[in-house]
Order: sequence, then C-alpha cells, then structure tokens
Amino acid sequence: MIGETAASEKRKLREVKRRRTDKASAQNIEYLRRRALAGKLLPLFRAVILIGLGFVIMYPLLYMISCAFRERADMSDPTVMWIPRHYTLKVIRETMEAMDYWETMWNTLVLNIGCSIVQVFSCALTGYGFARFNFKGRKLLFGIVIMMILVPAQVISLPLYTQFRYFGIKGVFSLNLIDSRLTMYLPAMTANGIRAGLMIYIFRQFFRGMPRELEDAAYIDGCGPLKTFVSVMLPNASAALLTVFLFSVVWYWNDYYVSSTFFTNTKTIALMLTNIDNELKLNLFNDPTVQISPRDQIVWKEAGCLLSIAPVLLMYVFMQKHFTEGIERSGIVG
Repeated sequence: MIGETAASEKRKLREVKRRRTDKASAQNIEYLRRRALAGKLLPLFRAVILIGLGFVIMYPLLYMISCAFRERADMSDPTVMWIPRHYTLKVIRETMEAMDYWETMWNTLVLNIGCSIVQVFSCALTGYGFARFNFKGRKLLFGIVIMMILVPAQVISLPLYTQFRYFGIKGVFSLNLIDSRLTMYLPAMTANGIRAGLMIYIFRQFFRGMPRELEDAAYIDGCGPLKTFVSVMLPNASAALLTVFLFSVVWYWNDYYVSSTFFTNTKTIALMLTNIDNELKLNLFNDPTVQISPRDQIVWKEAGCLLSIAPVLLMYVFMQKHFTEGIERSGIVG
C-alpha cells in the first residue's frame, strides 16, 4: 500500500513537471536544463576538490609510510613509486635504535605532559583574572599577553638563557639550570611557556562567556575568588581545558628551538629527529665520518618522522571528537 502511494506521488510529480515544461518558453526550458546539469556536476566537482585537497594534506604521511617500510635498494629503483618492492621492518628498528626511541619517548612524555598540565592551569588562572577582575594596569598587561603571541621565541631566547644560566639573586646565590627540566617547567608554571599568550587569550574569551550567576552563587555560599575558580569555574571549562591541553601537548612535542637552547644532554623526540644523521652514523655504523648518500638517508629520516608523529596521531584519533567539540565551545571561534 505504501509502495503504491509513493509510485502514485511520483507519477503526479512527473505529470506536473511535464505540464510546466509544455507551457514554458524555450528560454525557460534551456535554463532548467542548465540547472539540472549543474545539479549533477556540482557533487562531482565537490568530490574532485575534496579528494585533491585530501591527497595534498595526506601526501607527507603517505610518503612517510611508503619509505619507512621499504629497503634502501628500493630508493634507487625508478620503478618503485609508492608501493615498495621489498617490505621490511629493518629500517624502523634501526631508526628506533639510533634515536634510542623508548628512553627518548619517556623523557619527552615527562617533559611534555608535565609542562602541559602546569601550563594549562596557570594560563587558565591568568585568563580568568583578565576575564573577571578589574585592576590597575589590566589593559597594559593584556597588551603584553598579545605581544607574547606576536613576538617570536627567538627574540627572548638569549635573555632567558642568561637568566637560567645564572638563576638566583646576584651576589647572594646563583644556580645553573641549563640542561635541567626546570628551564621548561618554570615558564610553564608562570604562564610564560610555549604559546602561552594564545592559551591565556582562549581562556579569557571562554570565561567572559560564562554567566556571572555561577560566581555570585559561589560567593553567597562563602567561597573566595580562588575557591570559586577551582570548584566552580574550572569544572565548567572542561571544553577549553581539553582544547588548550591538546594544543600544548602538540606544541611541546614538536618544539625544537626552545629545547635546543636549554638542553645539551636531555633527549627529546624533536632533538633526536633533528640530529638523526649523526645518531645513525654513531649507532649503526660506529663511524661519525662515514658518508651516507642522501637517497639512502631518506628511508631513515622518513621512518624517524613517522615514529615521532605516531603518538600525536594516536592521541588525535582517540580524542578527535572531544577536541572538535572543545574548539566549538571554547573561545577560539565566535
């Protein structure tokens, strides 16, 4: 019965369309044909654009995977483009050995996760202060926060190095914090870590959008500003917290410049990946002067890149839903 009704409706629609076509002029008929053709071509055009953009975005990752699992001989074979002729895990194992992967991974996680957690809390507290409290010099200090976003790290690297090299009070005591994790933790604790200005701005925008009734209710219950922030505002800012935390993890994970400025012996993924040529010569060939052809180096470099981004990719795969929702609900948009 339902099928017959649907068929009857389709026949009626075709009949109405035929009558309109018979009454329409030749110009209107041509317009309808062009419109129908455009309606059929538009999805095809959209698919071509999306596939093309997707390939451009995915090309580096696909190339990494293709090179990381092939033998070095395949790099000199002109017939091998994307699919390796000889699959092997040897390159991955050699790269992990050269990078001292698991120890380097542990050091990076301790530095990365710790700094990210500390920086998220300090930036949230700072952003809350800018969003909810009026005090002298507020606009000036927020202007400095904006400058933190605009000024590159290279500008302040030398003063920071001097500060950490002779850390303390001049004439009283002095400590050398170079090659210590404190060179990363101390800026994170004071809301001055990597990209901290952007994180403060995100939290400021988010807290400005929250209703003041939440704070008023907390103050009536006897909570002070700090307790209100910890017990009321932070639980309601979970979306912004997650977004900023993921941003912070990625930025600390990929950081090379700041790490290379303060660390000489501490191993991180970014530092080991940058020095992978020397590490390969020392760990695989036991000869720092050995010459490796650039074409042969590609397989190890691509394997190193794949190993370095694998944890971040896994994190994004499992948390992409929460990450997307966090961006939509935080102060990044709107």
